[in-house]
This record gives sequence, structure tokens and C-alpha cells, in this order.
Amino acid sequence: MSQKSGKVLGTVLVVSMLSLLLFLVGSTWFVSAYGAGETWQLGFAGTGSLLGAGFGFWGWCTFTGQSSGSVGDCQISQYLHMGNGQNIQCETHFDITGWTAQTGVLTIFTGAPDFFVNSGTITVNPANATQTCALFLSAAGFNVVVTAPGTLTINGPSDMALPAAPGHYSLSGMTLEGVSYTELQIQVSQK
Repeated sequence: MSQKSGKVLGTVLVVSMLSLLLFLVGSTWFVSAYGAGETWQLGFAGTGSLLGAGFGFWGWCTFTGQSSGSVGDCQISQYLHMGNGQNIQCETHFDITGWTAQTGVLTIFTGAPDFFVNSGTITVNPANATQTCALFLSAAGFNVVVTAPGTLTINGPSDMALPAAPGHYSLSGMTLEGVSYTELQIQVSQK
């Protein structure tokens, strides 16, 4: 290969790499933390007590639509410290097929509507924790029914107690419908 051919090839490679880099950087505007297409993205974490049991959770949700929709997804990890010394951990995946934003339990504190899940399924892992996770979710205000080991069905409006307005919410030290939160942090973004 001649010296001139090597320079041309080197220039072509540099220009190609720069073009690829510009394309990748320029196209990231449509990529979001959880994927493309979602209107709402939420991250949250909390600790507290309910019915004498200590609990904690963290997770994220996405919703497609402005104030209602038929697509949503949540991944939530929960742990429960039961009064009898038993500890339960639930990994839950919410496949949401109907949601709305409406006045909920946090509205008085945030001035914003809450996300309500109206239909869908929740996959619980491990499956042997399904009944306990269903009881915990029901006590927290979810309208769920165990339909199979590892599967819950959402039967009607269930207040997620997550505000449907962009912002950071620090709601620690409050009690909502019998649930005492030691710590509650919520981050909401909207595209």
C-alpha cells in the first residue's frame, strides 16, 4: 500500500468514526432512562411500618400517555419484616394495561393527582411469597386478587401513591391510610 493510499484510508476511517459518533450523540435525545416512548418515568424508595410489620421498597415505573393510558410498567422490590421474625422479600413486575391520573392520597400533600392503576397483572417472585405480597399490597390500598402462584390481577382502581406531576417529592415522616413512612422519596419526570 502506498503512503498516499494509507493517508486516504486513515482519513476515511477518521471521518467515518466521527460521523458515527455524531450520529450516536445526536440521536440520544429520544432515549430515556427506561427506554423510548414512555411519557412518564418515576423512581421511588421508602421505608416504614404497616400493621406492625416493618417494610421497605424501591423501584421505578413508566407510563405512556398524558393523564391516562393503556401502557405502563413497574419493577418494585419490597421487603417485609413480620412481627413473628419472618422476613419476606417480593420482587414484583407490574404489567399495566390501564391507568389514570386522578385525585389520590398524596394530592393533599403534593397538589398533584396520583397515578392509579386500573387493570393489569403483577408477577411476584418468588412465587411462594405471592399471598404475603398480595396481603401487603391490599393493606396499602391496592385492589389485587391472587389468580395463580406468582400472579396477581389488578381489579380496579389502585392508588399507586405516586404523584402525576414532574418533580422531586420528599414525603418522609407521614402516615397515609394506616401506612407510616419513615422515609419516602419520589422522583417524577415527564417527556
